[in-house]
Amino acid sequence: MTEPAEKKARTEGYALNVNAAVDKEWEAKSFREIAAAPVEAMQGIGPKGKEQLEKFKITTVRDLADWKYFKIAQSIAILAPKETAGERHAETQLNINKAMDKAHETKSLTEILALPPSALQGLADWTDAVLGELGITSISKLAEYKYAHWAQSICTLADYEAADFSHK
Repeated sequence: MTEPAEKKARTEGYALNVNAAVDKEWEAKSFREIAAAPVEAMQGIGPKGKEQLEKFKITTVRDLADWKYFKIAQSIAILAPKETAGERHAETQLNINKAMDKAHETKSLTEILALPPSALQGLADWTDAVLGELGITSISKLAEYKYAHWAQSICTLADYEAADFSHK
């Protein structure tokens, strides 16, 4: 099936693509379509990955982008290098108690990165084995999960996509 001349004219000259992040059948789709796509539209997430992610109610690319545990891990990983060991001010109110299990609330961001994902409040111990099958064995590895990064980037760019190729 050939593209209508009008659509071809609008897309002519554009070079951007995310072909290495999505399966072949999704390469010609818009960011918005990919964001709404099943999570296995991401290149490298097969039936096993899909099954594991479904245990966390992640079924679409947008679900993965918005997964709160990834966002928490990512935020910890970004800020950990900015932490100064042993220099917390006595009056500091900083805490992430609503994100961490009680046993880990007083740890530094750097220490938290080495913990298993189940140290995050709301992830039970069984989730460590499930996430381990995805290569996620620590909060640091969760923060680095490339598929979540790709999903997050696709969903962010979807908000700036013009369906009619206009500039507004």
